[in-house]
Amino acid sequence: MDRFERRKEQKKEQIRQAALELFKTYGFKKVSISEIAHKASVSPVTIYNHFGSKDELVRKIVIYQFQSMVEKFRALIDGEGTFPEKLGTIIFDKTQIASQFEGELAQTLFQNDPEMQQFVENMWQGDVIQLTLDLLEQGKKEGYVGKEISQQALILYFQILRSGVSANTELLSNVVPDVEFFRELNNLFLYGLVGRPD
Repeated sequence: MDRFERRKEQKKEQIRQAALELFKTYGFKKVSISEIAHKASVSPVTIYNHFGSKDELVRKIVIYQFQSMVEKFRALIDGEGTFPEKLGTIIFDKTQIASQFEGELAQTLFQNDPEMQQFVENMWQGDVIQLTLDLLEQGKKEGYVGKEISQQALILYFQILRSGVSANTELLSNVVPDVEFFRELNNLFLYGLVGRPD
């Protein structure tokens, strides 16, 4: 990579970091290209030259954020710690992320955008299912997850939940990004209506 290419990549990263910081605080809709340009110390034209549009910049930020989250969870699941410790960290991280971006991150991931849908599908098939199964396998070994539940049943269960959310993104638009609410959803996902076993 020559000096020009390095400068170009540094500029793009500068824009991505400025946009990420603003989007996390104010959400995607409220932040303008001018505000991102000001924070990144570039002109709005520079942003358009590198990303084409605000929608494309948002798409790149959401993809980056989702990939970072998956990599963090992979390191956590492959690392030391008990099933409850790992699960607690994942739930805490997910609720923290949900409280950022003005609650718009999940909506953007599941929006009617072919490129975004393909990205989510690839991540789901390539990483997310296997990471979840690996974590639940540890939960089975430690006695927290029912040993009788097959991988096939777990995969179908995840697919049903995911299909439900992606089929109706308006469900997410009516949710206030509240940490306790997302903790409740995670508990429902893990323990159903009966609740946490003793």
